[in-house]
Amino acid sequence: MDSRAASWHAPSIFASRLKSVPDIYIDTAQADTVGKPPLKVVFFSPFILQDAASGAAQSIRTMLEQLAARGVSCHALTACCFDVPPGPRLAEVLQAQGLRQTGIIKEIGMPVWQGHIKGVDYNAIHFASQTRHQFSPPEEITYRDMVRIWLKQNKPDVVITFGGLLLDVEIQRCARAAGALLVFYLANPSYGRAETFARVDLIVTNSEATSAHYRRTLSLDSQSVGLFVDPGRAIAARREPQFVTFINPLPEKGVTLFLKLVERAAAEAPDLRFLVVESRGKLADALQKTGKGAALAERITLLPKQDDIAAVYGVTKILLMPSFWFEAAGRILIEANANGIPVLASDGGGIPETLGGAGKLLSVPDRCMQDHWAIPSDEEAEPWWRELLRLWREPAHYQSMSELALSTATAQTVAAKAERLEALLRAALAKKNAGTSPA
Repeated sequence: MDSRAASWHAPSIFASRLKSVPDIYIDTAQADTVGKPPLKVVFFSPFILQDAASGAAQSIRTMLEQLAARGVSCHALTACCFDVPPGPRLAEVLQAQGLRQTGIIKEIGMPVWQGHIKGVDYNAIHFASQTRHQFSPPEEITYRDMVRIWLKQNKPDVVITFGGLLLDVEIQRCARAAGALLVFYLANPSYGRAETFARVDLIVTNSEATSAHYRRTLSLDSQSVGLFVDPGRAIAARREPQFVTFINPLPEKGVTLFLKLVERAAAEAPDLRFLVVESRGKLADALQKTGKGAALAERITLLPKQDDIAAVYGVTKILLMPSFWFEAAGRILIEANANGIPVLASDGGGIPETLGGAGKLLSVPDRCMQDHWAIPSDEEAEPWWRELLRLWREPAHYQSMSELALSTATAQTVAAKAERLEALLRAALAKKNAGTSPA
């Protein structure tokens, strides 16, 4: 346990479910809180924040860490659902992230993992399911009960959550019943029902583009706090740039345009080297679907999902992000800037504001936005090919773009975003306590 944290023992209802009762960590450290009332914030979701493949998880984790650095008491009570489940490596993954097993819930015989990391107290219930769609009704009920207990015992000022499934709505109801300010983190364009947000006091987004999207589609009022990325975790200790890198080869991420560029390089510029880092997307699926086959596979260096993304940036010369859908933001854009890596990216959604003036923005064919498996023609891919080849072949141009990325990164400070977020939380809480928050 962190030496700054005081332990709090679980109440009898929680203890009755546990063979070994874990402590719930309460961070008592204070920093920069002069003249401010104490603020306690908790994140609830079946999705664990120690998921290297989930941009939302990493953003909320960084958000909590930055609030904790400002003296806010920050907590997370989650299950162990991942975008890309580690399977039998779960214990190894959680231990590597600083969590330790501290107890077993009797009814389901599943461990509880805990840790106090960078000022944030984590409690993760290890259910049998590691993906959200496999979460069973008994697991949902048990997790909901843990949320109720945590709320009763800890009385947070603010609950942050996301999601539109029944359990997510039930978490919202529990938070409102406990008197907490309910904050919804809105970071993708997938929500289609305004009713999902009916109980919410404050909606925060990861970009102005996301806010504009939901203002247009669902008439939602929201506040952009930007994308919370700690680039320090992603900065390569040593740079040996040698690859054009594409991360997560999904159709909506523009894998067909990427493969078109690889095909062009094979014919016209065989010195170009390409790297694919898999996540939810698998390169073999894309090659099979597009019929490109083994010929292109031989031109690509392939890596599985990486827990240490800094090593990838260490060998990346140019990053491609040719998205065929609405990207709300994109953490790899900020990470690339911090490493001085020029980015070639599509010009829609929140990509331009996230790049912040660095990189090169290019359009993608409208038909690819409609059909993500559509393969761009030579003419449609030409602007991308031209810019890629220029960055690869012209050292002075590359150096200029690399320096622009680094200078942009200095202005993308996460501390300033945390200051704005805390101000929004305190203002919304004051409004709620004054009786003017929506019911």
